[in-house]
Amino acid sequence: MSGAPVLNVVVVQSGETPADHGAAVDELLALFEEAAAPDVDLVVFPELATTPYFCGGHNEEHRSWAQSVPGPDTERFAAAARRLGTGVVFGLYEDAGDVQYNSAVMIDAAGELVVGTDLHGDPVPSYRKTSIPTNALSAVDEKHFFASGTGPVMFDAFGTRFGMLICYDRSFPEYWLASRAAGAEVMLVLISSMGFRETLFTQELQVRGLETQTWIVAPNRGGEETVDGRTVSYFGRSCIVSPRGELVETAPPHTAGAMIAASLDVAEVAEARAAFPLGTDRSPGVFRYLAEVHAAPDLATV
Repeated sequence: MSGAPVLNVVVVQSGETPADHGAAVDELLALFEEAAAPDVDLVVFPELATTPYFCGGHNEEHRSWAQSVPGPDTERFAAAARRLGTGVVFGLYEDAGDVQYNSAVMIDAAGELVVGTDLHGDPVPSYRKTSIPTNALSAVDEKHFFASGTGPVMFDAFGTRFGMLICYDRSFPEYWLASRAAGAEVMLVLISSMGFRETLFTQELQVRGLETQTWIVAPNRGGEETVDGRTVSYFGRSCIVSPRGELVETAPPHTAGAMIAASLDVAEVAEARAAFPLGTDRSPGVFRYLAEVHAAPDLATV
């Protein structure tokens, strides 16, 4: 017996979020209560779950949605978690004083905010999205609103080490590998995706699961949302992937309010790594080269 836990996890594929912040949190708490059956350990919501996804424009009024961590939103979720005896992870717009972040927080089943540890060993209250997109293909400009985080953060709860990524971060294999190197057993990947990445969405996460040999829990928004006169359809397809890259559960496309659940046997992480030892077969010199190129872009050919 390994002693590793089995975690019962529910993913909530939330949909259009009200502009009224109090009403938005009310709706999420109702979904949290619906998901939190007696045997559920953790409920996971998407990126920026407490607000509409507002980064398709530059409306400065939306900055009023930002919340401190800890703050009013975390306090409301903490009270619900304590009452239900179930942990929760959700994305939010974080106000850190001089700067604002696209962040995610974890609250345990006792209603306590779980303090994370960054790659330097320093305590942090949230995971802050590392890579901030501004591109024509997705028609978003997150750099207008958010500062960049400093990299992966580990959260220890439920006898398990969790890593977190947010949406665009999933595109960078090095963030996954750094999280694995820091001990992650379960990766929580909070997403609000629409558009051209739908076709390969679950396959991309399956590949990351196989490469990283962790469980992956990936909630996405689902369905249409209108913000500042712009309507987009979030493609949903929230999923749970095993440490062998198997698609364990997936939610329907373009659908709001769907939920999926799975039992994550954390012992399967060590089993997958022992059977297929990717971690020991890598060449560290390749990572050193990438770091050198990043520091001196003139060395690169692209």
